Amino acid sequence: MNLKTFLILLFTFTLCNNIKSQNIELRVNENVELMSIISRMAGYPEYHMDIAGQYIKDIDQHFSPVKRHPIIPFMKKVRKQYGISFDAVMSMAIHLQKENDNFFLIKEEINTLEKRWNEVDKTQFLNLLTDFYKESCFHDFFEAHTKIYKKAIQDYKEKVLNHLDISWYESFYGNKPEENFSVIIGFCNGGGNYGVNRHARNKEKEVFAIVGYFVNKDNEPQYSKDYLPTLIHEFNHSFINYLLDESKYPNHVEELEKAATDLFESSQWAMSKQAYGNWKTMINESLVRAAVICYMLDKKYPLLEVRKELSAQIQRNFRWMPELVYLLRKYEKKQSQYTSLKNFYPHIIDFFSDYAEKENNKLNIMY
Repeated sequence: MNLKTFLILLFTFTLCNNIKSQNIELRVNENVELMSIISRMAGYPEYHMDIAGQYIKDIDQHFSPVKRHPIIPFMKKVRKQYGISFDAVMSMAIHLQKENDNFFLIKEEINTLEKRWNEVDKTQFLNLLTDFYKESCFHDFFEAHTKIYKKAIQDYKEKVLNHLDISWYESFYGNKPEENFSVIIGFCNGGGNYGVNRHARNKEKEVFAIVGYFVNKDNEPQYSKDYLPTLIHEFNHSFINYLLDESKYPNHVEELEKAATDLFESSQWAMSKQAYGNWKTMINESLVRAAVICYMLDKKYPLLEVRKELSAQIQRNFRWMPELVYLLRKYEKKQSQYTSLKNFYPHIIDFFSDYAEKENNKLNIMY
């Protein structure tokens, strides 16, 4: 292990210990950088925002000699054929492990790799990735940017992470998190933020908020407390998504499917623009976004900021957001009665069923 690698590990270890009381790790991840950079080179617009200043210039310079590597057309093909994009890229990143500069998939208790990868020839992908990593001298690039990584991590910690009350989640949802939380800064991710997870064999499940990176004209990171709702959002998924896991809660899926499908079909254009491709994702995103607003209300955010957040969600066509927030506030007031959001979920099903019925009735009247 050379000196630069040791310093990265030492800094990450120290930082993790400093925030251990919050049970959140904050770090940079080489595999996240690798996946985001090859996606950028393949023309993925969500990884081509190019708002990371000098870092983007360094990418263009360092990887110019390998811009025609076979993994680039491969990534273009799987995007077109299987929809590999956005969070699917980051899901693969956190499922990779490297041994002697060769890439493999981690062994899991259950498969949590984003399902869009199911039909992809992963053996071919891993072979191409390994070859690209070696030919491009990727690790040299990663080590050369230690100072940038360290500076951004410290900035994010001071301006965002230190303001997060992780205890709110247990209080709101009525159950302790069963996972380890981590925040990873994706330096080529621009304004993109993704919630992904993995469950390696013989380990606890891990939940990752992979957050973007952007700088000002002086090449300084631009994090602020205004970025906190994004982080709150990503960790909410851990407490909400599992409630629509058909293997665990088939009744939830069965009872919601018709109404939620109607709502999704009437919102499909707006949802597709946000990479939400099915009704389950739409419902989970609705609840996650409503929970963010509940957090803001509980933490006494200025009313103007709460209204701004609410308006932003309505503009994204989560048009039921005011009523859904009101429902969750009612749940909070009776939290001792329900004990957990899981026990309150039948009321959430009723809410979306009633909302869809009212919209359908209005359409019938119009016709």
